[in-house]
Amino acid sequence: MLTHSVPMNERLWGLYPWHGQSESERRLIHPEDLERLTALWPYCKVLERLGEATEQGFILLRYAESIFRVRPELFQPVSAPAFDFGGEVRLRKDTGRTGVIAAIYWHYKQARPFFLLRLGTKRPLKRYFAEELLPRSAPLSPCA
Repeated sequence: MLTHSVPMNERLWGLYPWHGQSESERRLIHPEDLERLTALWPYCKVLERLGEATEQGFILLRYAESIFRVRPELFQPVSAPAFDFGGEVRLRKDTGRTGVIAAIYWHYKQARPFFLLRLGTKRPLKRYFAEELLPRSAPLSPCA
């Protein structure tokens, strides 16, 4: 898992609504990263912008452990998610259940991120919004 000393809300997050259906769209991705980004299919996923790539005209985007070089034209900044990939969380309704953030998606209708969790060995299926989760290290309140 990548770790950053910069707080989540100071890091730059966004969407990269790329479909890769046309040759002009494929040119937006660094040739060495095209196959991996195609497999990820970034549409609706929240990615972190890490900065400029060493190759002129490209920026670096991160999704979980993967980093991609893309042209900045499609990047759309959004508010920072409350949790990062690999972060350990508890369910607010059942604080005994813990999980790990496996994916971060964007809910276009509600204009906010949601999370898929890995709960034990189960495949992530249910989506959770930030208010449904607590950091695993957060103290339990008597009213929780």
